[in-house]
Amino acid sequence: MPPIKAILVDDELEALDSLEILLQDYPEIQIVDKIADPIDVFPVLMNKTVDLMFLDLKMPVLSGIDLLTKIRKCNPNVVVVIVTAFDNYSMEAIKLNVFSYLLKPIDRTGLSNTVKDLRSYFSSKQLVVPQKIIINSNSNTVVIDPNNIVYCEAEGSYTFIYLNDGTKLVATSNIGVFKQKLCTELFVKLNRSVVVNTDYITSVNKKTKKCSLKFGASEIELPVTQLFIKQFNLLFSHV
Repeated sequence: MPPIKAILVDDELEALDSLEILLQDYPEIQIVDKIADPIDVFPVLMNKTVDLMFLDLKMPVLSGIDLLTKIRKCNPNVVVVIVTAFDNYSMEAIKLNVFSYLLKPIDRTGLSNTVKDLRSYFSSKQLVVPQKIIINSNSNTVVIDPNNIVYCEAEGSYTFIYLNDGTKLVATSNIGVFKQKLCTELFVKLNRSVVVNTDYITSVNKKTKKCSLKFGASEIELPVTQLFIKQFNLLFSHV
């Protein structure tokens, strides 16, 4: 199973560090960011792949419930585990489709049971590969096979989707939200704004930091990050 990419959100730095230490016992959970200001959650969700969020409820300016309400409008699929010292928000949490509810101070047994449930959930999710996905644009709705997507590119709050027949579609959701619809085994991030179908990758030039894609008679190059280059050998089996 691929790592579960998680962010931790809590206005108390000590609580963030404590949870990070506890999660070190679970290598399947990869922490991609720790966030003390709830407003900073949105750019992270837009620019990084996030499968899971551990979220505190009592925070200044924007409470966890208010934050989650806004998140659900733009990213309904991210899995959320509430971490709080208060037990009177369970009904609000249920309405917002929260996966689990942990009380502070975090009990190791409770955390272990939650991670076990998360592991089962994400393992089963990997087995379900959607045959078709829906793309909503300003003018119409299109149903496509994800295998026909060559790559997706962020353009503000929109996503440009390039298909193997040369068609270009525009989705009215940001690339972070759109990537949630795609199989994580098939699609990877080349850089902050581009997600690519690995079936169309033909080569990666480490010197120029360019990735070549070929589909039909067309071939293009897209820039990649140093991180992608480091991960490249892990994505493919070489002889």
